[in-house]
Amino acid sequence: MRMFGPKRSGPRQKPSPTSFNPGKASHFSPKIPRPSPGGEVKCADYDPTMIRSRTIWLRLAGLTLLALGLGMATNTLDPALLSFKVAELAPANRNTALGLITAAGLLVATLTQPIIGALSDRTRAPLGRRIPYMIVGSLLAVAFLFVVALAPTVGFLLLGVLAYQFGANTAQAPWQALLPDQLPASLRGAASGFKSLFEILGFILGRRIAGYMVAQGTPQAAILSASAVLIVTTAVTALAARYWRANRIPAVSEKEIDSLPPGQIQSEGAPGMDGEARPGISAFLHRKNWPRGFGWWFVNRALFWAAIIALNLFVIFYMVDVVGMTFSEASRLFGDLSVVLGVSLLVITIPAGRLSDKFGRRPILLAACLVAVAGNLLILGARTRPVLILGGGALGLATGIFLSASWALATDLVPRGMAAVYLGIANIATAGGSFIARLAGGALIDPINRLTGRQEAGYLTLYSLTLVAFVIAAFAVTRMEVGEEHRSTQPGV
Repeated sequence: MRMFGPKRSGPRQKPSPTSFNPGKASHFSPKIPRPSPGGEVKCADYDPTMIRSRTIWLRLAGLTLLALGLGMATNTLDPALLSFKVAELAPANRNTALGLITAAGLLVATLTQPIIGALSDRTRAPLGRRIPYMIVGSLLAVAFLFVVALAPTVGFLLLGVLAYQFGANTAQAPWQALLPDQLPASLRGAASGFKSLFEILGFILGRRIAGYMVAQGTPQAAILSASAVLIVTTAVTALAARYWRANRIPAVSEKEIDSLPPGQIQSEGAPGMDGEARPGISAFLHRKNWPRGFGWWFVNRALFWAAIIALNLFVIFYMVDVVGMTFSEASRLFGDLSVVLGVSLLVITIPAGRLSDKFGRRPILLAACLVAVAGNLLILGARTRPVLILGGGALGLATGIFLSASWALATDLVPRGMAAVYLGIANIATAGGSFIARLAGGALIDPINRLTGRQEAGYLTLYSLTLVAFVIAAFAVTRMEVGEEHRSTQPGV
């Protein structure tokens, strides 16, 4: 018989702790909101400090690990393997063939990402709206890496590159949307740093292994290693995404997305949308619907990336035609140079991501552009191995800083319920910049060399243009208004 107090209804509830010690291995999180009866809770209500640090970092690593597989596959293909194939199949026009084939591949990438992103945003499947595309795209990419390696003609080489780009970007567009889907703004800078870290590891491994295997005449071995890593990392990221989804509710649930009118799908911290955004690609076609700061971000990203790609893509032939190395020597030095670039990236990427969270994106982006200008000047004057390595280190440092801050800003800007399509559209800046660099190199280097009768004239012309691109990219950063920066330490961003 109950003597005092009102009668308790329902099962007895275990009281939650009244305080939380982050250093204590406790599974209780009193401030983490419980799901509503519909089973959903918004990311804005989620406090990441209430979960143990080890779990946070493991989940960030799992969600971004696919960057390693895609980075290794792409850097195995381009430029070491493709340089080897075009030198074998079109020796008289190797720069032109390399530039035009890779430019055509970037056209496919530019079209694929926003289209697949839009499909992914609207997909309802047992595995979720991201994972099926990641799996299918990775398998296609692996298959066509082997087509490129075994291509007997330039036509087959072009077909293999186009199909590889379709597969890789089918995997990438939904995967990159996992960050705004499943992470609060306060963790996106760190997640962007992890993403860049794995991209750098893929850069180092892909280029180092491909450079040495190509120099030994066994490019198929490089393809096998890249394919294995891509398959494994796809599986790990898919499992991590499923685990995160099962243990923490996405930022905006699919049920909420379906119930919202098209004009009301908007992210936290994306000012300038004013509730007028249109869904999908059509929103991007209207300048008034862009998030504030997106235009100058787009210019900065496109020009910086165009310059970096132009400096990297033709560097093997630059070492052969200007520095005077053999193709095997240039391939080996390219592998070593890639390690220098990669180590520079590794040293700075995670700190740059955290600094961009603390001080804002704009100062970090400006620093990246200025360091890149210095690296470009060194490459322009390089005629010896030490100067090439020093210039490569500066460019690697600049790229690491840039990657963390630039992509963190992009994830701040995109509308959350349509993250895949907007990040796919934002990737037009990256793909478009790469396309301009490849097309410019293919169109300028060989014709200018023939016109002037000097083997170095075309390369020096191209690398002077990359210097101009870095300067304009720095100017674009200065044009961004302070109010357009999004700092995760501020509420509502």
